[in-house]
Amino acid sequence: MKTAGALVLAVLVSAVGLAGATAGGAATVRVIVNGVEVPQVVPALVKNGQVLAPISGLFEPMGASAAYYEVDRSIIITNRVRTTIVLRVNETTAVVNGQARSLPVAPIVIGDHVLVPAAPIFAALGAWTKFEEADQTLYVSSQITGITSQVEGGEMRLQVDATGPIATETNVLTNPDRLVVDFLQAALRTQAREIPINAAGVQRIRTAQFQVKPYVTRLVFDLSQPMELQVTTAPKTYAITIQLRPKGMGIPPSAIGQPPASAPNAGGVKIMQVSFRPVGDMGRLAIDSTGPVQYKIREFVFPDRLTIDIQDAIFIPVKQELSINSASILSVRASQFQASPPVVRVVVTLKRKAAYVVGQANGQLTMDITDGPLRGHLVAIDAGHGGSDPGAIGPTGLREADVVLDVALRVRDLLARDGIRVIMTRETDVSVELADRPKTARERGATIFVSIHANASTRASVNGSETYYLTAQSLVLAQMIQDEIGALLGVPSRGIKTANFLVLRDNDVPSVLVETAFITHADDEARLRDIEFRQRLAEAVYHGVTRFLAIYPVPADH
Repeated sequence: MKTAGALVLAVLVSAVGLAGATAGGAATVRVIVNGVEVPQVVPALVKNGQVLAPISGLFEPMGASAAYYEVDRSIIITNRVRTTIVLRVNETTAVVNGQARSLPVAPIVIGDHVLVPAAPIFAALGAWTKFEEADQTLYVSSQITGITSQVEGGEMRLQVDATGPIATETNVLTNPDRLVVDFLQAALRTQAREIPINAAGVQRIRTAQFQVKPYVTRLVFDLSQPMELQVTTAPKTYAITIQLRPKGMGIPPSAIGQPPASAPNAGGVKIMQVSFRPVGDMGRLAIDSTGPVQYKIREFVFPDRLTIDIQDAIFIPVKQELSINSASILSVRASQFQASPPVVRVVVTLKRKAAYVVGQANGQLTMDITDGPLRGHLVAIDAGHGGSDPGAIGPTGLREADVVLDVALRVRDLLARDGIRVIMTRETDVSVELADRPKTARERGATIFVSIHANASTRASVNGSETYYLTAQSLVLAQMIQDEIGALLGVPSRGIKTANFLVLRDNDVPSVLVETAFITHADDEARLRDIEFRQRLAEAVYHGVTRFLAIYPVPADH
């Protein structure tokens, strides 16, 4: 069987003209998106100078999701800003937001996997792309398309518009005071320039393409006094907002350009401790030191986290770990990251992207992180079957209705812990009419609907997880939940699929049906019996839901 599969692939590769072949075999074709090398379930190919890459996991680093529909052999790609691209296997036309565009090559299928011409699809999503033949790599980056500034009420606000997710790195420098913000993996598509401000503690802003491989866009704020910094990412777009506010009463004009009285000591500072406490809908991280510090802030994704690197500093405790587990913050850890020159690193691991405000005064560096619940959303959790309807029965008698109720209640508890409102279609082993499940969600004003089931098959060998959806607005929710199940559980992922289920059809909000595992498969049934496995299932659904809620706007009437 393996020999036959290899022969088929060899014939296909020969037919499409794989680039980069050498005497020892074909060169590996890589795809790197926003600094992340995309793992490939089947090897990418090069046809007519175009990289054909498998859609599995391809677009996520660009903030988009892709799904394949076998019924009409179509591929749908969508992202946060509602860009929707529809392609079909063996057809060289794509429909982008209703407009037809020609493709240089058509999507193809290898076995169970769909490959698409990556560069033109990424370009349609707004990305910069370049294929480097020398190293057989397609590079893809988000683009910065606009930078606008506004001063109001003594505060400066700068909006950076982007076509995809962008991580930031912040440096606060002295002598003279400057704030440097680097946008990593970001191609600048506006003209490099100098913007005079002369207000709110900012003299001017300089923008430039600081680096091209990989792309880094740099903004430098020339300051006239110490500032507080706040960075936020828009929930509905990829725009990043930087807000600057002067700290205290400011520096007298005569002192501008002089070495600040609070400049760090040449011998370095000592970091005494790191602490965290809730403050309303914020969480305050406090870093106590023996004097003012210079620091650098970086944002990372997959998973979301913030790092603070404190320059020329010694961490007296050597290492600290704080388990937070709040609405948006999972943990904080701090350590002596580097000995020479000495650097202390503090890492904040997030459950989702969060806004933050940084300030420094009286020997303490603080970071206030948005930690409130995802207010306004109401999540409907539907535990399938129940009462007189046991659902599918496993080989040793395990009932689907019992398993999914337990998982659903665990999801409820995880969401409620984060302050997210939840309604359940059932909380005990009772019968609920099928039509009443979406009806309950509609009447109570749910903003999303998640139905939890265990799958069944007449073939005892079939196993794995899959998530169903029906409408385009539900695609991303389905993809995020299925991604989390695949990442946390290690069971075969059967992907996301469409189905005309009543609970999906009778909902007008993003709605999915999660088939956690096949209860008719002996190994899957054994997993479903395991309490720890059920908890991990619940955590996967919970993570998928909160990821989606972080980017899905609350309807206006909630």
